[in-house]
Amino acid sequence: MRAASDPASSSPDPGTILPARPGRPRPHRNWAAGYVALAVVPLVLSLLAGPMREESWAAELSLSTGLVAASLLVAAYALPSRVRRLSAALGIETVLLGHRLIAFLVTALVLAHVGLVIASDDRRWRVLDLRDAPPRVWAGATGTAALMLLVVLAASRRRRRPRYEGWRLAHILLATCVLVATALHVWWLHHLVAHPALASWFALLAGLVVVLLGYRWVWRPVRSRRRSYVVHEVRAASPTAVTVVLHADGHAGIPFEAGQFAWLKLGGSPFVFEEHPFTIASTAIEPRRKEFTIKALGDFSELVAGLRPGRRVYLDGPHGRFTLADLPANGFVFVAGGVGVTPMLSMLRTMADCQDPRPATLFVGGRTVEDLVHRSEVADLAGHLDLTVVEVIAQPPEHWPGERGFVDRSVIERHLPAARDRRRRQWFVCGPAPMISAVLKDLRALGVPRSHVQTERFDMV
Repeated sequence: MRAASDPASSSPDPGTILPARPGRPRPHRNWAAGYVALAVVPLVLSLLAGPMREESWAAELSLSTGLVAASLLVAAYALPSRVRRLSAALGIETVLLGHRLIAFLVTALVLAHVGLVIASDDRRWRVLDLRDAPPRVWAGATGTAALMLLVVLAASRRRRRPRYEGWRLAHILLATCVLVATALHVWWLHHLVAHPALASWFALLAGLVVVLLGYRWVWRPVRSRRRSYVVHEVRAASPTAVTVVLHADGHAGIPFEAGQFAWLKLGGSPFVFEEHPFTIASTAIEPRRKEFTIKALGDFSELVAGLRPGRRVYLDGPHGRFTLADLPANGFVFVAGGVGVTPMLSMLRTMADCQDPRPATLFVGGRTVEDLVHRSEVADLAGHLDLTVVEVIAQPPEHWPGERGFVDRSVIERHLPAARDRRRRQWFVCGPAPMISAVLKDLRALGVPRSHVQTERFDMV
């Protein structure tokens, strides 16, 4: 049974979806312009500094590629720093994709920079001999090596599923090494910081990094400490998942929008390193109460399953824009893979509490019936909403009454036969990356506009 609403909160008007909080940012071009500036400004500055050096074309290009790489490195660092306005405007998928693309671009620029340095030096490959190299060369070599290890780490993650804690620690340590080594390399290249325009630019980048470090590792944990939660209940959501119910401790709760997620910290302090992102599954009109459904995948999920009522925990969030808020839709279609139903559950609970009259269809798939979570509550919500639930099992038991296989084009067409209906609704797809890719391909074939589809991949963030 769900807890009662916060008495201090007002009830929403019937027949409406709870609107977004005032000031919620929406996507616009300012963010893109800022990141383009991080690439363009160094090029302009390199033109100002280049003629002063009177060196070869290779030397001038090496300066340009190095400056752009250093600037974009800060951009790659800024994207996953949990700036809520950024993630709410772009969405967590766009943030992570941008982070990876910029990181690969930085790698290409660094390799080009190294190649041009070799080409511009009369000693050619001997410039890479570190035995008698000056500190600036050692710093550059260290940063380049750490960057290459980051690329290897990212590539290996796609082939296998490493432990989240170890992968995240290695990623942060290597990224920090790249930043520090790059800063030392620039500092020890005295002619860069001696130029007033370049010195000002590097000071601006350094200041931005310091602000982001303070925001991410100091301000956000302090804010989480002031708005801690305590464990109210831990119960089984399915044979393979548990649900954790949290209540706000001494405050009105952290407001959020249905579909958003938060990082959960179990240590005695919000400054602990270990934390994991989980989608909030509870209704958005009860901010004092948070519910998370967590699949058993590793040591952390075992710790969650062992939590006892009264245990203090901390949340960093909410984050993301995988939400219903401000969407002028005639109806919704939700496609979930297994525990990917949790953001949809929050949306449906919020719709039920708001008495939203719009039709919704929920396709939820799993390998076995045990992979489906909150089946009874979803069935109960169907009695309070204009909701159609379609369960699709890849390995169904004998006499299974629902759909068999996967959520594909044929399943969608059987339950949403009208093409016009499919095109007018807003679609939400959540689950593993292969499932999302397959569903997006089918939706394109069905004529669903990409602008009507929101996705959220279950991935490392």
